[in-house]
Amino acid sequence: MATTVGAPTARDRVADPPARTVPARRLGADRWRDPRLAVGVLLVAASVVLGVRVVEAADDTVTVWSARSDVSAGTVLTDADLVATQVHFAGGDEARLYLSAEAAPPSGVALGHDLRAGELLAASSLQPSSAATAELPLAVPDGSIPADLAPGDHVDVWVASEATGAAGGATGTATQVLSDVSIVSLDTADTALGGGAATRVLVALDDAAVAGLDETLATLASGAPVLVRRGG
Repeated sequence: MATTVGAPTARDRVADPPARTVPARRLGADRWRDPRLAVGVLLVAASVVLGVRVVEAADDTVTVWSARSDVSAGTVLTDADLVATQVHFAGGDEARLYLSAEAAPPSGVALGHDLRAGELLAASSLQPSSAATAELPLAVPDGSIPADLAPGDHVDVWVASEATGAAGGATGTATQVLSDVSIVSLDTADTALGGGAATRVLVALDDAAVAGLDETLATLASGAPVLVRRGG
């Protein structure tokens, strides 16, 4: 006898099991006390502070002249011997010992000692070229010298003095005492000259200037020197 198989009844169906819901886990207070998390936060903070200091240090750099290659003592410097280099000095006073690249490179002066490639050019390392036979120090009052004057520049030296006229009024005179002399070094400092600041300037003298030095010194004693930079 044949048996007819019909559609399954509701009794025959097996119900699917209900889906299980996984409860969300919250980060407990103990997790925030994890030392690894604290170390990570400290590392991030340290890297930020270090980055800020690096940027601040970069802003404190100054540009000075350094040797492009090895230069022997006695060499008269030219532009080809020097290259501008950015340097970060620990102290502001230290930067004054070297020649700033904001001014033109020194020319017409010689090295007093050997300079290796990359070595910074100190003002004290310069000396007059072989054409000069003497050096004359001058105390130049503030305002009587070009602000960007640098070793190697050439100047005329004038003396400005005041005298009392017949009517009792002050009259000024100016006398040129040196022509086309080379600047060897400069140093700004407070002096007793007028109670203000003055720049100590060392100039190189050739034989002709040395021959008339007595008259030059006498004129310098009558007033204050004024430096006029020569072009070219």
